[in-house]
Amino acid sequence: MRFLKKQWCFVLALVVLSTCASWAEAAEQRWKAISPQELRQMISAGKKPILINTMSLLECRDHSIPGSLCIPSEEFEKRITTLRTEKDALLVLYCESEGSFRSCEAADAAARNGYTNVMALKGGIPAWKQAGYEMASTERIPRTAIPSVKPPVLKQWLMEKRNFLLVDIRPEKAFQQGHIEGAVNIPMYQLHLRYGEIPLTRPLILVDNRGFRSSLAGSYLTLKGFEVKMLFGGMAKWEAMVVKEKQPQK
Repeated sequence: MRFLKKQWCFVLALVVLSTCASWAEAAEQRWKAISPQELRQMISAGKKPILINTMSLLECRDHSIPGSLCIPSEEFEKRITTLRTEKDALLVLYCESEGSFRSCEAADAAARNGYTNVMALKGGIPAWKQAGYEMASTERIPRTAIPSVKPPVLKQWLMEKRNFLLVDIRPEKAFQQGHIEGAVNIPMYQLHLRYGEIPLTRPLILVDNRGFRSSLAGSYLTLKGFEVKMLFGGMAKWEAMVVKEKQPQK
């Protein structure tokens, strides 16, 4: 039985995840980085940048920098054209990742659409929180302890054809590039709209990139009445297992 559709080499996956490690340099002059301290000083001085949280709506409502708009990175290219502001308006984009992956993508999209004063928050929400700055929550999701399943256990369960449903919450492009066979794709940014497509009669195992976003998604789905587990380490751990199994035994 095959367990990975359109498998990419795990080394390549790591390269993709690290492409924004030096994103400020890669952006050249199209957009700039801004530290939490610089952003805080800017706001305190009375400047009013347009703050945009590039995570999913569930994550935006759960925790954002006060006064932020929410435009998920997956929809940014389409929705930035509807932003009613001048092209030289100051945009400050941020996301949940310390590596700023989603705000990096969104900043590129803003620059492609003619915005000339674009910044991305260095270190994202984690850096903002670490600096001790205020966060806002309009619809906090009560956290539930979501049990995790390690890749070898999941593989065994798949071989045994256990009655559960794999729900991959990664963006469509990531899912198309490689996913566990049998998984259905409901991206995190669409989860609040599409959770009704998921049958309540089957336990769920959530799959994300590295095992971080499944916790909040799992808490949300638990509130909706689902029985939820999550893949420990996400697709990164799964792909590492697949690659290791293919290596010749010494």
